[in-house]
Amino acid sequence: MIQLLVTSALLLLQNFLILSQIFAEEASTVHIVYMGDKIYHNPETTKKYHHKMLTSLLGSKEDAKTSLLYSYKHGFSGFAARMTKSQAEDIAKFPEVVSVIPNGIHKLHTTRSWDFIGVHHSSAEIVFDESNSGGGTIIGVIDTGIWPESASFNDEAMGNIPSRWKGVCQVGENFNSTSCNKKIIGARWFLKGINDHTKKLILGNNGTSEYLSARDAIGHGTHTASTAAGYFVENANYKGLASGLARGGAPLAHLAIYKVCWDVPVGHCSDADILKAFDMAIHDGVDVLTVSLGIDIPVFSYVDHRDTIAIGSFHATSKGITVVCSGGNSGPISQTVTNTAPWLITVAATTIDRTFPTAITLGNNLTLWGESVDNGKHNLGFVGLTYSERIARDQSDDLAKDCQSGSLNKTKAAGKIVLCFSISDQQDIVSAALTVKKAGGIGLIYAQRHEDGLRECSILPCIKVDYEVGTQLLTYIRRARFPAARLSLPKTVIGKWISPRVASFSSRGPSTMSPTVLKPDIAAPGVDILAAFPPKKTKTSSGFTILSGTSMSCPHVAGIAALIKSKHPTWSPAAIRSALVTTASQIGIDGSLISEEGSTSKAADPFDIGGGHVDPNKAINSGLIYNITTEDYIQFLCSMGHNTASIRKVTKTTTSCSKQKSKTLINLNLPSISIPNLKRDTTVTRAVTNVGNINVVYEAIVRTPYGTKMKVEPQILRFNSDTKVLTFNVSFISTQKLHGGYRFGSITWTDGEHLVRIPIAVRTIQFES
Repeated sequence: MIQLLVTSALLLLQNFLILSQIFAEEASTVHIVYMGDKIYHNPETTKKYHHKMLTSLLGSKEDAKTSLLYSYKHGFSGFAARMTKSQAEDIAKFPEVVSVIPNGIHKLHTTRSWDFIGVHHSSAEIVFDESNSGGGTIIGVIDTGIWPESASFNDEAMGNIPSRWKGVCQVGENFNSTSCNKKIIGARWFLKGINDHTKKLILGNNGTSEYLSARDAIGHGTHTASTAAGYFVENANYKGLASGLARGGAPLAHLAIYKVCWDVPVGHCSDADILKAFDMAIHDGVDVLTVSLGIDIPVFSYVDHRDTIAIGSFHATSKGITVVCSGGNSGPISQTVTNTAPWLITVAATTIDRTFPTAITLGNNLTLWGESVDNGKHNLGFVGLTYSERIARDQSDDLAKDCQSGSLNKTKAAGKIVLCFSISDQQDIVSAALTVKKAGGIGLIYAQRHEDGLRECSILPCIKVDYEVGTQLLTYIRRARFPAARLSLPKTVIGKWISPRVASFSSRGPSTMSPTVLKPDIAAPGVDILAAFPPKKTKTSSGFTILSGTSMSCPHVAGIAALIKSKHPTWSPAAIRSALVTTASQIGIDGSLISEEGSTSKAADPFDIGGGHVDPNKAINSGLIYNITTEDYIQFLCSMGHNTASIRKVTKTTTSCSKQKSKTLINLNLPSISIPNLKRDTTVTRAVTNVGNINVVYEAIVRTPYGTKMKVEPQILRFNSDTKVLTFNVSFISTQKLHGGYRFGSITWTDGEHLVRIPIAVRTIQFES
């Protein structure tokens, strides 16, 4: 009996040891340690450096030798090695490490923004349902042209060019008929207006890099076109950052290019050229137009020919073309949103869940964090750190605080990292970097108020920090006898920050031209977006770059509009806009309300994000839509006070203004309600069209703005085969006795499956001058 117990115990111990060994082997898996650009030119020196890092991590040279699988030492620096999860987390903290990637079996994924908003195309090799990838639709891009050789514009999986297409591939400088294909099906360029404005012909020898063709010299148009409809590009990245599978929202949509903006100076576009682009796009047969440009405040009337976007888009919309425009980059100040015509889809910008944190290690071993996309060669050792005011050329002025041109002492700046504080709107991180570089500095830390979006300095490593981190750095500099710091390379980190947030630069409503039209309509990713870009004749260019702005959020929505149009080819532009607005989200990935990056970081309201953050999958199946006809828009213009003659000049119709025009301002059938002057009471009318199940019942969920009583009648909508359109009224009664600002609410219709929500903004007026 005892012998049997001993034998059993030995067997159990043996099994335990085997299981422990298996567990240990399973716990130690292969990770790729990516370190960016090469530190050393000699590959063997690089390999020894990797081995030394592993030795310090694992404790012995033998363990390091056993662990190491590959040393990446030619094109970039890094290595693959076996390590546990905790060891991987430890080595990720090494300042020279950009990122540590588990060596799993990967499904290729986007460079982030499209996955973030829920459009998941995992591979270029899958068989597509064309309606889920924009097949057959044509997106027109009114911008700076295109770089046709970009991998984003290959046509290997594209369908045939639609028979309705009437456009051309206009040849020009470095752009011939072979520059077009089944992806880029047409290209035109317009410069008569800009030539007249500048009084000189745009040529490559007049100080610009321009091309007399649709070829993109600036890069903006290439970026927006690939965001909307770029095809799949594996291993896309910007200097090793944001790596992944790049593609547009509608990867099987065709592109039509209309170059109207030129490098005279950068990004200028004339009204004449813009209007001609709209004119030709209508002729050519596009389905969607993405227009990432606009005018500044003050804006012009919608029937004023100086607002060519409002004019051109009216005609495009009346022909069934959905026009998507950027809302502007003048945020977070209110009343700065532009492109506010009611027939446009106006887009705000939000952040995504990807960031580029960069470590600053101080001489006292304290590590502080900033952000950067400067992924070039760094001096990875400790060097002197100084504050710009300490090395000012002239101590009697404040120019050195934010490192204005010529303000630094070259003798004191040489070989040092310089800390600058932003104190004026005239200075930015790139200008400060140039000042530091000219003074002999080798790195810049730039402290500023929060501002979304990163810019590369190129000439030296530059890191953006907030004022809190800047103050901590300054405190260290003042206390240390020999202040020093080491700047690390930026990392790519996904899913660790609350998002989306409304970008600090995104222009805010209400609209100054037509406050009864709630703008912006919708929000979409627009911060640090990776997309195609001209290589700029450099051998090291990946053909991609990272840009921020509502210019980047606009083509996101244009791509989604193409998806909806592909699925619902008979839908009007108003129906597509309604589907986008009524299905948008107000909730971030952490479950809290989306916040806005303004002075208070408050919860975002409709003047920040309109209906909310775009949700492509829900928009394609919206349940109900708020439709609008061209005649409705004309009567809206009448209600703004324009006479029949001025409206006819724009609309080219014989329509006359109706006698009931006073109510049309608030009764235009928008997927929103904005009442800028509620005195006592008013009633608003809306109509919804059922585009879902034939026999269905919707019930209203009401969230009333503070200071008002709100009633929806009827509260139940019953649809069947004979009843597809139903009208409801919303009455508002002011309960406030004081003149106040806007308050917000919503109406959501639900059938248990769909949630069809419209935002509401109401301002009580108790005082009039």
